[in-house]
Amino acid sequence: MRAPSASNVTARESPAPTRLLLPARLFGRPIFYGWYIVALAFLGSMMSSGISAYGLGVFVKPMTEELAWSRTDISLGQTASTAVSGMIGLFIGGLIDRRGGRGLMVIGAVISGAAYILLGQVQELWQYYVVKAGVLTFGMATMGSMVLNIAVSNWFIRRRGRAIAITAMGTSAAAVVLPTLAAWLIDAAGWRTAWVVIGIAVWVVVIPPAWLVMRRRPEDYGLEPDGRRTETAPGDRRAAERAAADAARWTRRQAMKTPALWMLIVSFGLGSMGFGAMLLHLIPYLTDSGYSRTEAAGAFSMMGVSGLISKPIWGLIVERVPARFAAASEFAFLGLGVVAILTAPTLPLMYGAIFLFGVGVGGVITIQETVWADYYGRLTLGTVRSIGRPFTIVFSAGGPVFAGLAYDLNGSYAVAFLVFIGAYILAAISILVTPSPKTPEPVGAALPTERPASAAEAAGWSTRPPSTAGGPGAGPAPASAPADPASGSAG
Repeated sequence: MRAPSASNVTARESPAPTRLLLPARLFGRPIFYGWYIVALAFLGSMMSSGISAYGLGVFVKPMTEELAWSRTDISLGQTASTAVSGMIGLFIGGLIDRRGGRGLMVIGAVISGAAYILLGQVQELWQYYVVKAGVLTFGMATMGSMVLNIAVSNWFIRRRGRAIAITAMGTSAAAVVLPTLAAWLIDAAGWRTAWVVIGIAVWVVVIPPAWLVMRRRPEDYGLEPDGRRTETAPGDRRAAERAAADAARWTRRQAMKTPALWMLIVSFGLGSMGFGAMLLHLIPYLTDSGYSRTEAAGAFSMMGVSGLISKPIWGLIVERVPARFAAASEFAFLGLGVVAILTAPTLPLMYGAIFLFGVGVGGVITIQETVWADYYGRLTLGTVRSIGRPFTIVFSAGGPVFAGLAYDLNGSYAVAFLVFIGAYILAAISILVTPSPKTPEPVGAALPTERPASAAEAAGWSTRPPSTAGGPGAGPAPASAPADPASGSAG
Protein backbone atom coordinates (compact mmCIF):
# COMPACT_ATOMS: atom_id res chain seq x y z
CA MET A 1 0.00 0.00 0.00
CA ARG A 2 1.37 3.36 -0.97
CA ALA A 3 1.57 6.20 1.50
CA PRO A 4 -0.82 9.11 0.89
CA SER A 5 0.60 12.14 -0.77
CA ALA A 6 1.54 15.16 1.31
CA SER A 7 -1.28 17.21 -0.14
CA ASN A 8 -3.87 14.54 0.69
CA VAL A 9 -2.44 14.14 4.20
CA THR A 10 -2.54 17.86 4.81
CA ALA A 11 -6.05 18.20 3.45
CA ARG A 12 -7.30 15.39 5.67
CA GLU A 13 -5.49 16.31 8.90
CA SER A 14 -5.00 20.08 8.91
CA PRO A 15 -7.81 22.38 9.95
CA ALA A 16 -8.66 25.32 7.76
CA PRO A 17 -6.05 28.05 8.26
CA THR A 18 -7.25 30.82 10.52
CA ARG A 19 -5.78 33.86 12.15
CA LEU A 20 -3.08 33.76 14.77
CA LEU A 21 -3.66 36.03 17.75
CA LEU A 22 -0.11 37.13 18.43
CA PRO A 23 1.80 39.71 16.38
CA ALA A 24 4.21 38.67 13.64
CA ARG A 25 6.53 41.56 14.57
CA LEU A 26 7.92 42.58 17.94
CA PHE A 27 9.83 45.83 18.43
CA GLY A 28 9.84 46.29 14.66
CA ARG A 29 11.47 42.91 13.98
CA PRO A 30 9.81 39.82 12.45
CA ILE A 31 9.34 36.86 14.77
CA PHE A 32 8.46 33.29 13.89
CA TYR A 33 5.31 32.12 15.70
CA GLY A 34 7.14 28.99 16.83
CA TRP A 35 9.04 31.07 19.38
CA TYR A 36 5.72 31.92 21.04
CA ILE A 37 5.15 28.16 21.31
CA VAL A 38 8.59 27.83 22.92
CA ALA A 39 7.82 30.60 25.44
CA LEU A 40 4.58 28.85 26.39
CA ALA A 41 6.39 25.52 26.64
CA PHE A 42 8.93 27.13 28.99
CA LEU A 43 6.13 28.19 31.33
CA GLY A 44 4.38 24.85 31.01
CA SER A 45 7.59 22.97 31.73
CA MET A 46 8.21 25.09 34.81
CA MET A 47 4.74 24.47 36.23
CA SER A 48 4.47 20.79 35.30
CA SER A 49 7.77 18.91 35.17
CA GLY A 50 9.46 21.55 37.31
CA ILE A 51 7.02 21.25 40.19
CA SER A 52 6.61 17.47 40.01
CA ALA A 53 10.37 16.88 39.79
CA TYR A 54 11.66 19.49 42.23
CA GLY A 55 8.71 20.08 44.55
CA LEU A 56 7.90 16.81 46.27
CA GLY A 57 11.37 16.31 47.73
CA VAL A 58 10.92 19.38 49.96
CA PHE A 59 7.67 17.95 51.31
CA VAL A 60 8.91 14.43 52.12
CA LYS A 61 10.09 15.02 55.69
CA PRO A 62 7.31 17.35 56.90
CA MET A 63 4.61 15.08 55.45
CA THR A 64 6.10 11.84 56.79
CA GLU A 65 6.71 13.38 60.23
CA GLU A 66 3.19 14.76 60.64
CA LEU A 67 1.33 11.84 59.05
CA ALA A 68 3.59 9.04 60.40
CA TRP A 69 4.31 7.65 56.94
CA SER A 70 7.57 6.04 55.83
CA ARG A 71 9.66 7.27 52.94
CA THR A 72 8.74 4.09 51.09
CA ASP A 73 5.08 5.12 51.44
CA ILE A 74 5.82 8.49 49.83
CA SER A 75 7.99 6.87 47.16
CA LEU A 76 5.24 4.40 46.22
CA GLY A 77 3.02 7.37 45.44
CA GLN A 78 5.67 8.74 43.09
CA THR A 79 6.17 5.32 41.50
CA ALA A 80 2.43 4.81 40.99
CA SER A 81 2.20 8.31 39.51
CA THR A 82 4.97 7.55 37.04
CA ALA A 83 3.34 4.26 36.00
CA VAL A 84 -0.08 5.84 35.49
CA SER A 85 1.52 8.63 33.47
CA GLY A 86 2.93 6.07 31.08
CA MET A 87 -0.47 4.49 30.57
CA ILE A 88 -2.07 7.86 29.88
CA GLY A 89 0.64 8.56 27.31
CA LEU A 90 -0.64 5.61 25.24
CA PHE A 91 -3.87 7.47 24.60
CA ILE A 92 -2.81 11.09 24.19
CA GLY A 93 0.08 10.63 21.71
CA GLY A 94 -2.11 10.14 18.64
CA LEU A 95 -4.51 12.81 19.84
CA ILE A 96 -1.67 15.35 19.93
CA ASP A 97 -0.75 14.43 16.33
CA ARG A 98 -4.33 14.92 15.16
CA ARG A 99 -5.67 17.81 17.23
CA GLY A 100 -2.75 19.56 18.89
CA GLY A 101 -2.23 20.29 22.56
CA ARG A 102 -4.24 23.41 23.41
CA GLY A 103 -7.33 21.70 24.82
CA LEU A 104 -5.25 19.07 26.58
CA MET A 105 -3.03 21.68 28.19
CA VAL A 106 -5.88 23.83 29.49
CA ILE A 107 -7.78 20.85 30.91
CA GLY A 108 -4.58 19.48 32.43
CA ALA A 109 -3.80 22.79 34.14
CA VAL A 110 -7.29 23.00 35.64
CA ILE A 111 -7.00 19.46 37.03
CA SER A 112 -3.40 19.84 38.20
CA GLY A 113 -4.11 23.01 40.16
CA ALA A 114 -7.05 21.34 41.88
CA ALA A 115 -4.93 18.27 42.64
CA TYR A 116 -2.21 20.31 44.37
CA ILE A 117 -4.86 21.97 46.52
CA LEU A 118 -6.21 18.52 47.39
CA LEU A 119 -2.71 17.35 48.36
CA GLY A 120 -2.82 19.96 51.08
CA GLN A 121 -5.94 18.31 52.53
CA VAL A 122 -4.90 14.65 52.69
CA GLN A 123 -5.12 12.85 56.02
CA GLU A 124 -4.79 9.18 55.06
CA LEU A 125 -2.25 7.38 52.90
CA TRP A 126 -4.88 6.12 50.46
CA GLN A 127 -6.01 9.72 49.90
CA TYR A 128 -2.45 10.68 49.01
CA TYR A 129 -2.24 7.84 46.49
CA VAL A 130 -5.56 8.73 44.88
CA VAL A 131 -4.62 12.39 44.51
CA LYS A 132 -0.95 11.91 43.58
CA ALA A 133 -1.20 8.87 41.31
CA GLY A 134 -4.67 9.61 39.97
CA VAL A 135 -5.87 13.19 39.79
CA LEU A 136 -2.51 14.96 39.69
CA THR A 137 -0.94 12.47 37.29
CA PHE A 138 -3.78 12.85 34.79
CA GLY A 139 -3.47 16.63 34.94
CA MET A 140 0.31 16.61 34.55
CA ALA A 141 0.23 14.11 31.67
CA THR A 142 -2.13 16.32 29.67
CA MET A 143 -0.29 19.61 30.29
CA GLY A 144 3.29 18.39 30.66
CA SER A 145 6.39 17.33 28.79
CA MET A 146 4.88 15.04 26.16
CA VAL A 147 2.42 17.66 24.93
CA LEU A 148 4.94 20.50 25.16
CA ASN A 149 7.88 18.80 23.47
CA ILE A 150 5.83 17.36 20.63
CA ALA A 151 4.38 20.83 20.00
CA VAL A 152 7.85 22.37 19.90
CA SER A 153 9.18 19.57 17.66
CA ASN A 154 6.35 20.24 15.22
CA TRP A 155 7.32 23.90 14.84
CA PHE A 156 11.09 23.37 14.48
CA ILE A 157 13.42 21.10 12.53
CA ARG A 158 16.79 22.79 12.01
CA ARG A 159 16.59 24.71 15.31
CA ARG A 160 14.87 21.91 17.20
CA GLY A 161 17.73 21.33 19.64
CA ARG A 162 17.83 24.88 20.93
CA ALA A 163 14.03 25.20 20.95
CA ILE A 164 13.62 22.10 23.12
CA ALA A 165 16.53 23.26 25.29
CA ILE A 166 14.75 26.55 26.00
CA THR A 167 11.59 24.60 26.80
CA ALA A 168 13.50 22.40 29.23
CA MET A 169 14.99 25.46 30.91
CA GLY A 170 11.57 26.00 32.46
CA THR A 171 12.18 22.92 34.59
CA SER A 172 15.55 24.32 35.67
CA ALA A 173 13.97 27.66 36.51
CA ALA A 174 11.59 25.81 38.82
CA ALA A 175 14.55 23.98 40.36
CA VAL A 176 16.23 27.29 41.18
CA VAL A 177 13.17 28.91 42.74
CA LEU A 178 10.82 26.20 43.97
CA PRO A 179 12.84 24.29 46.63
CA THR A 180 13.79 27.45 48.52
CA LEU A 181 10.34 29.02 48.09
CA ALA A 182 8.57 25.82 49.15
CA ALA A 183 10.88 25.41 52.16
CA TRP A 184 10.12 29.01 53.19
CA LEU A 185 6.36 28.45 52.78
CA ILE A 186 6.51 25.24 54.79
CA ASP A 187 8.42 26.92 57.61
CA ALA A 188 6.14 29.98 57.57
CA ALA A 189 2.68 28.48 57.02
CA GLY A 190 2.98 24.68 56.95
CA TRP A 191 3.16 22.15 54.14
CA ARG A 192 -0.61 22.10 53.60
CA THR A 193 -0.78 25.81 52.79
CA ALA A 194 2.29 25.48 50.59
CA TRP A 195 0.51 22.92 48.38
CA VAL A 196 -2.51 25.22 48.06
CA VAL A 197 -0.33 28.13 46.94
CA ILE A 198 1.32 25.92 44.30
CA GLY A 199 -2.08 24.80 42.98
CA ILE A 200 -3.32 28.37 42.54
CA ALA A 201 -0.05 29.33 40.85
CA VAL A 202 -0.57 26.58 38.24
CA TRP A 203 -3.99 28.01 37.35
CA VAL A 204 -2.72 31.57 37.03
CA VAL A 205 0.50 30.86 35.11
CA VAL A 206 -0.65 28.15 32.67
CA ILE A 207 -4.31 28.43 31.71
CA PRO A 208 -4.50 31.89 30.03
CA PRO A 209 -1.33 31.60 27.90
CA ALA A 210 -2.09 27.98 26.93
CA TRP A 211 -5.44 28.99 25.44
CA LEU A 212 -3.97 32.05 23.74
CA VAL A 213 -0.76 30.60 22.28
CA MET A 214 -0.80 26.81 21.77
CA ARG A 215 -1.25 25.69 18.15
CA ARG A 216 -0.59 22.36 16.47
CA ARG A 217 1.67 22.81 13.42
CA PRO A 218 2.89 25.70 11.28
CA GLU A 219 1.33 24.16 8.15
CA ASP A 220 -2.12 24.72 9.68
CA TYR A 221 -1.49 28.47 9.21
CA GLY A 222 0.38 28.52 5.92
CA LEU A 223 3.76 28.67 7.69
CA GLU A 224 6.79 26.40 7.64
CA PRO A 225 8.94 24.89 10.41
CA ASP A 226 11.71 27.23 11.57
CA GLY A 227 9.93 30.08 9.78
CA ARG A 228 11.05 29.10 6.30
CA ARG A 229 12.06 26.10 4.26
CA THR A 230 15.84 25.70 4.33
CA GLU A 231 17.76 23.81 1.68
CA THR A 232 20.19 21.16 2.82
CA ALA A 233 23.75 22.15 1.96
CA PRO A 234 25.63 19.65 -0.25
CA GLY A 235 27.60 17.25 1.91
CA ASP A 236 25.66 18.06 5.10
CA ARG A 237 24.98 14.45 6.01
CA ARG A 238 23.39 15.16 9.38
CA ALA A 239 20.93 17.64 7.91
CA ALA A 240 20.07 15.21 5.12
CA GLU A 241 19.43 12.39 7.60
CA ARG A 242 17.26 14.64 9.73
CA ALA A 243 15.27 15.76 6.67
CA ALA A 244 14.69 12.15 5.60
CA ALA A 245 13.57 11.12 9.09
CA ASP A 246 11.31 14.13 9.37
CA ALA A 247 9.47 13.17 6.19
CA ALA A 248 8.56 9.71 7.49
CA ARG A 249 5.11 8.76 8.71
CA TRP A 250 5.13 5.83 11.11
CA THR A 251 2.33 3.55 12.18
CA ARG A 252 2.60 1.86 15.57
CA ARG A 253 3.19 -1.49 13.91
CA GLN A 254 6.02 -0.16 11.75
CA ALA A 255 7.75 1.58 14.66
CA MET A 256 7.51 -1.49 16.89
CA LYS A 257 9.37 -3.57 14.30
CA THR A 258 12.45 -1.33 14.45
CA PRO A 259 15.28 -2.34 16.85
CA ALA A 260 16.00 1.35 17.46
CA LEU A 261 12.68 1.80 19.27
CA TRP A 262 13.45 -0.86 21.86
CA MET A 263 17.06 0.20 22.28
CA LEU A 264 16.01 3.80 22.89
CA ILE A 265 13.49 2.57 25.43
CA VAL A 266 16.17 0.61 27.29
CA SER A 267 18.71 3.44 27.12
CA PHE A 268 16.44 6.19 28.37
CA GLY A 269 14.72 3.82 30.80
CA LEU A 270 18.03 3.04 32.52
CA GLY A 271 18.89 6.72 32.52
CA SER A 272 15.58 7.74 34.08
CA MET A 273 15.66 5.11 36.84
CA GLY A 274 18.17 7.03 38.91
CA PHE A 275 17.09 10.48 37.78
CA GLY A 276 13.61 10.34 39.33
CA ALA A 277 14.95 8.80 42.53
CA MET A 278 17.63 11.46 42.95
CA LEU A 279 15.09 14.23 42.50
CA LEU A 280 12.84 12.75 45.18
CA HIS A 281 15.44 11.61 47.71
CA LEU A 282 18.32 14.06 47.36
CA ILE A 283 16.97 16.61 49.86
CA PRO A 284 16.23 13.90 52.46
CA TYR A 285 19.74 12.53 51.83
CA LEU A 286 21.23 15.96 52.47
CA THR A 287 19.23 16.56 55.66
CA ASP A 288 20.17 13.06 56.87
CA SER A 289 23.80 14.07 56.27
CA GLY A 290 23.46 16.90 58.78
CA TYR A 291 22.48 19.87 56.62
CA SER A 292 19.47 22.02 57.54
CA ARG A 293 16.40 22.04 55.34
CA THR A 294 17.33 25.49 54.06
CA GLU A 295 20.92 24.40 53.32
CA ALA A 296 19.65 21.27 51.59
CA ALA A 297 17.18 23.25 49.49
CA GLY A 298 19.93 25.70 48.54
CA ALA A 299 22.27 22.89 47.51
CA PHE A 300 19.46 21.18 45.61
CA SER A 301 18.78 24.40 43.69
CA MET A 302 22.28 24.14 42.19
CA MET A 303 20.80 21.48 39.94
CA GLY A 304 18.56 24.15 38.50
CA VAL A 305 21.41 26.64 38.13
CA SER A 306 23.55 24.17 36.19
CA GLY A 307 20.52 23.13 34.16
CA LEU A 308 19.84 26.71 33.11
CA ILE A 309 23.47 27.06 32.04
CA SER A 310 23.90 23.68 30.36
CA LYS A 311 20.58 23.21 28.54
CA PRO A 312 21.26 25.77 25.79
CA ILE A 313 24.70 24.21 25.34
CA TRP A 314 23.20 20.71 25.09
CA GLY A 315 20.70 22.08 22.58
CA LEU A 316 23.44 23.40 20.32
CA ILE A 317 25.47 20.20 20.74
CA VAL A 318 22.63 17.91 19.77
CA GLU A 319 22.04 19.98 16.61
CA ARG A 320 25.64 19.43 15.52
CA VAL A 321 26.77 15.96 16.64
CA PRO A 322 25.18 12.52 16.33
CA ALA A 323 22.44 12.26 18.92
CA ARG A 324 23.74 9.03 20.46
CA PHE A 325 27.09 10.67 21.34
CA ALA A 326 25.31 13.58 23.04
CA ALA A 327 23.10 11.15 24.99
CA ALA A 328 26.08 9.05 26.11
CA SER A 329 27.79 12.22 27.36
CA GLU A 330 24.66 13.17 29.30
CA PHE A 331 24.62 9.77 31.05
CA ALA A 332 28.31 10.12 31.88
CA PHE A 333 27.72 13.46 33.63
CA LEU A 334 24.82 11.97 35.61
CA GLY A 335 26.91 9.02 36.78
CA LEU A 336 29.87 11.21 37.75
CA GLY A 337 27.53 13.55 39.58
CA VAL A 338 26.16 10.73 41.77
CA VAL A 339 29.72 9.63 42.57
CA ALA A 340 30.57 13.20 43.61
CA ILE A 341 27.43 13.51 45.76
CA LEU A 342 28.30 10.30 47.62
CA THR A 343 31.84 11.48 48.38
CA ALA A 344 31.48 15.26 48.97
CA PRO A 345 32.57 15.96 52.59
CA THR A 346 31.55 19.62 52.93
CA LEU A 347 28.67 21.88 51.88
CA PRO A 348 30.66 23.82 49.24
CA LEU A 349 31.86 20.57 47.67
CA MET A 350 28.30 19.25 47.81
CA TYR A 351 27.20 22.34 45.87
CA GLY A 352 29.80 21.48 43.25
CA ALA A 353 28.75 17.82 43.15
CA ILE A 354 25.09 18.68 42.63
CA PHE A 355 26.08 21.25 39.99
CA LEU A 356 27.94 18.46 38.13
CA PHE A 357 24.91 16.17 38.36
CA GLY A 358 22.79 19.07 37.14
CA VAL A 359 24.88 19.37 33.98
CA GLY A 360 23.74 15.85 33.13
CA VAL A 361 20.19 16.70 34.15
CA GLY A 362 20.34 19.60 31.72
CA GLY A 363 20.65 17.11 28.88
CA VAL A 364 17.87 14.74 29.96
CA ILE A 365 14.86 16.37 28.31
CA THR A 366 16.79 18.32 25.67
CA ILE A 367 18.57 15.29 24.28
CA GLN A 368 15.87 12.66 24.77
CA GLU A 369 13.18 14.63 22.97
CA THR A 370 15.56 15.60 20.17
CA VAL A 371 16.72 12.00 19.76
CA TRP A 372 13.16 10.71 19.38
CA ALA A 373 12.33 13.41 16.81
CA ASP A 374 15.59 12.84 14.91
CA TYR A 375 15.02 9.09 14.75
CA TYR A 376 11.30 9.07 13.91
CA GLY A 377 10.44 12.54 12.57
CA ARG A 378 7.78 14.96 13.71
CA LEU A 379 4.65 14.08 11.69
CA THR A 380 3.75 11.02 13.80
CA LEU A 381 5.99 11.72 16.80
CA GLY A 382 3.14 11.51 19.29
CA THR A 383 2.20 8.06 18.02
CA VAL A 384 5.76 6.76 18.32
CA ARG A 385 6.40 8.37 21.71
CA SER A 386 3.21 6.86 23.08
CA ILE A 387 4.60 3.38 22.32
CA GLY A 388 7.84 3.87 24.17
CA ARG A 389 6.55 5.87 27.12
CA PRO A 390 4.91 3.03 29.13
CA PHE A 391 8.00 0.83 28.81
CA THR A 392 10.33 3.63 29.84
CA ILE A 393 8.04 4.27 32.79
CA VAL A 394 8.65 0.71 34.03
CA PHE A 395 12.30 1.66 34.55
CA SER A 396 11.78 5.13 35.96
CA ALA A 397 8.91 4.15 38.25
CA GLY A 398 11.09 1.66 40.10
CA GLY A 399 13.87 4.09 40.97
CA PRO A 400 12.18 6.20 43.67
CA VAL A 401 10.63 3.25 45.50
CA PHE A 402 13.89 1.28 45.29
CA ALA A 403 15.75 4.18 46.89
CA GLY A 404 13.09 4.56 49.59
CA LEU A 405 13.16 0.84 50.33
CA ALA A 406 16.96 0.82 50.44
CA TYR A 407 16.86 3.61 53.02
CA ASP A 408 14.18 1.94 55.15
CA LEU A 409 16.13 -1.35 55.20
CA ASN A 410 19.66 0.01 55.63
CA GLY A 411 19.24 3.50 57.02
CA SER A 412 21.27 4.77 54.05
CA TYR A 413 20.89 5.61 50.37
CA ALA A 414 24.40 4.34 49.49
CA VAL A 415 23.31 1.02 47.93
CA ALA A 416 20.67 2.70 45.78
CA PHE A 417 23.05 5.40 44.59
CA LEU A 418 25.65 2.78 43.58
CA VAL A 419 23.01 0.93 41.56
CA PHE A 420 22.10 4.17 39.78
CA ILE A 421 25.74 4.74 38.84
CA GLY A 422 25.79 1.30 37.21
CA ALA A 423 22.55 2.06 35.37
CA TYR A 424 24.03 5.24 33.88
CA ILE A 425 27.05 3.29 32.62
CA LEU A 426 24.78 0.71 30.94
CA ALA A 427 22.62 3.47 29.46
CA ALA A 428 25.65 5.14 27.87
CA ILE A 429 26.78 1.86 26.31
CA SER A 430 23.28 1.06 25.05
CA ILE A 431 22.70 4.42 23.35
CA LEU A 432 26.09 4.31 21.63
CA VAL A 433 25.16 1.10 19.80
CA THR A 434 21.60 2.15 18.90
CA PRO A 435 21.20 2.33 15.09
CA SER A 436 18.98 4.76 13.22
CA PRO A 437 15.74 3.13 12.05
CA LYS A 438 15.18 2.47 8.38
CA THR A 439 12.38 4.75 7.25
CA PRO A 440 9.15 2.94 6.33
CA GLU A 441 8.51 2.25 2.66
CA PRO A 442 7.28 4.17 0.86
CA VAL A 443 8.40 7.32 2.64
CA GLY A 444 5.54 9.76 3.13
CA ALA A 445 6.22 13.22 1.77
CA ALA A 446 7.19 15.55 4.55
CA LEU A 447 5.45 18.78 3.77
CA PRO A 448 3.54 20.33 0.89
CA THR A 449 5.57 22.69 -1.22
CA GLU A 450 2.58 24.77 -2.23
CA ARG A 451 0.37 26.58 0.23
CA PRO A 452 -2.56 28.85 -0.44
CA ALA A 453 -1.43 32.43 -0.12
CA SER A 454 -4.74 33.28 1.51
CA ALA A 455 -3.81 31.11 4.51
CA ALA A 456 -0.83 33.28 5.40
CA GLU A 457 -2.70 36.47 4.62
CA ALA A 458 -5.65 35.46 6.77
CA ALA A 459 -3.26 34.75 9.64
CA GLY A 460 -1.45 38.06 9.17
CA TRP A 461 1.84 36.23 8.55
CA SER A 462 3.86 36.15 5.35
CA THR A 463 5.72 33.04 4.22
CA ARG A 464 8.50 35.05 2.62
CA PRO A 465 11.97 34.17 3.94
CA PRO A 466 12.77 36.50 6.84
CA SER A 467 15.17 39.36 6.44
CA THR A 468 18.51 39.15 8.17
CA ALA A 469 17.34 41.93 10.46
CA GLY A 470 15.19 39.37 12.22
CA GLY A 471 18.21 37.62 13.71
CA PRO A 472 18.44 33.93 14.50
CA GLY A 473 15.02 33.78 16.07
CA ALA A 474 13.29 35.64 13.31
CA GLY A 475 10.69 34.01 11.14
CA PRO A 476 8.39 35.16 8.38
CA ALA A 477 7.67 38.83 8.08
CA PRO A 478 4.04 39.82 8.50
CA ALA A 479 1.89 40.43 5.46
CA SER A 480 -0.37 42.74 7.40
CA ALA A 481 -1.73 43.05 10.89
CA PRO A 482 -5.03 41.16 11.26
CA ALA A 483 -7.88 43.58 11.61
CA ASP A 484 -10.04 41.28 13.73
CA PRO A 485 -7.91 38.49 15.17
CA ALA A 486 -9.67 35.24 15.94
CA SER A 487 -8.42 32.13 17.63
CA GLY A 488 -7.29 29.29 15.39
CA SER A 489 -9.20 26.03 15.44
CA ALA A 490 -6.09 23.95 15.71
CA GLY A 491 -5.22 23.13 19.27
